[in-house]
Amino acid sequence: MSGDRLPIETHRAVEYRLVDHGLQDGGFTVTRAADGARYDIIGVCPGCGARVVRQWTFGPPGAKSRRDERRMPKPGPRTLTCDCGSVHADRPPENYDKGCGAFWQVMLP
Repeated sequence: MSGDRLPIETHRAVEYRLVDHGLQDGGFTVTRAADGARYDIIGVCPGCGARVVRQWTFGPPGAKSRRDERRMPKPGPRTLTCDCGSVHADRPPENYDKGCGAFWQVMLP
């Protein structure tokens, strides 16, 4: 991921709201890492505009067998949540998440 260009940070101070932004057809790149053991996901939160960089690792670390291939995630939508770390107004103190309340889906290839 070090060679990928990241979007410019455009975080907005929106109030905390649980909002499903649905499937994001654009704005996110989802690529399988060269080691084959994870997906790298880069984009911008549709709720507050914060930069999102995620790595989803799957299977046992370092293992490469046919049995492990069955553990690879199937293509399809996966849900992400905002974890921008900003203090958004009206966020309930009991909420464990550290974002604006936005969630959305991206497609795994």
